[in-house]
Amino acid sequence: MDRRRLVLLTLGLWVASLAAFGSGASILYHGAPRLWFWSWLALLPVSGMVFSLLLYAGVMRFQPLSFSARWRRLGPVLIVIVLLQAAIDHWLYTLLHHASGSSRGADFVTGMAFNSVLYVWLFGLQALLFELIASRNQAELNARNAAVAGEAARAAQLEALRTELNPHMLFNTFNSLSSLVLAGRNDDAEAMIDRLSIYTRACLEGGDAALIPLADEFELIQAYLDVEAVRFARTPDVRFDCPDDLAEAGVPRLILQPLVENALKYAVHPSRGAATVWIRARRDGDRLRLAVEDTGSGAEPPPGAGTGRGLSMVARRLETLFGAAGTMAAGPSEAGFCVELTLPLTMTTLERESRPD
Repeated sequence: MDRRRLVLLTLGLWVASLAAFGSGASILYHGAPRLWFWSWLALLPVSGMVFSLLLYAGVMRFQPLSFSARWRRLGPVLIVIVLLQAAIDHWLYTLLHHASGSSRGADFVTGMAFNSVLYVWLFGLQALLFELIASRNQAELNARNAAVAGEAARAAQLEALRTELNPHMLFNTFNSLSSLVLAGRNDDAEAMIDRLSIYTRACLEGGDAALIPLADEFELIQAYLDVEAVRFARTPDVRFDCPDDLAEAGVPRLILQPLVENALKYAVHPSRGAATVWIRARRDGDRLRLAVEDTGSGAEPPPGAGTGRGLSMVARRLETLFGAAGTMAAGPSEAGFCVELTLPLTMTTLERESRPD
């Protein structure tokens, strides 16, 4: 709670309490009390506000402690505050009472006893309210800290999963590059290095963004396919099927690349290019469906073939980003083998337009 709101709240408590006391006095006096009485009521919040704010500061200062440990320290402070306010109250009452020419009021002991009982209740209720405010502030702080920690953990997990993708593809690429050099195919090796640099740069640019436009993801896949074209001396038959209105749909960066890599490895390359890979995007209400389907045999890759890692990374990234709203299904299809991803449909047009040049 900010200071201004705290001061207004505390002042409101005092005004409400003294208004109630003044109303009771009006009934007791069978009419409006005299001017000195209202002056006394008006002056009491001056010291009372100071003591209330000191009490609030004490509650906040010892908030990290347990309730019992906190009030072992605050209890004596509360007693001192009650006695000081009771003494100030009695002194003001006596002073104004005498100044008005009225008869002598209550003696010091009687006045202190009455005032102490009154202020124990008043400051006790304020302390309870301050405890509730402090507890709420602590709960909000814990929630914010948990959200920040959760977001940091989520970002770290996503980054770890994302960085796993590059070695997953680059390992085979570097092996092929080594083979080209050893075979004396220097032109092909230079072409592969050039395509690989384009692909790597595309992967690294904007790596902090959780989602990128689907059109950008297709560009990453095309850069990857250019590398594959040099590796195998032929261009893989990969086709894109995406409505124009989904070009700005937000998808995780490199979410499709491991699926395309699997399709090339287990359908296209074994068939010497006879198989085709389709990458499709469809709107399904407020969800986006992405499919990578090949026209191979339709059989799943043999156990231990290495695709489990890529598919599991895709599934884990979807779960980390979207929870239960992000799903992956893989299995034989009419054409061959298909992996379908489902995620919330989010447009990135505004985010893209706000990027610095």
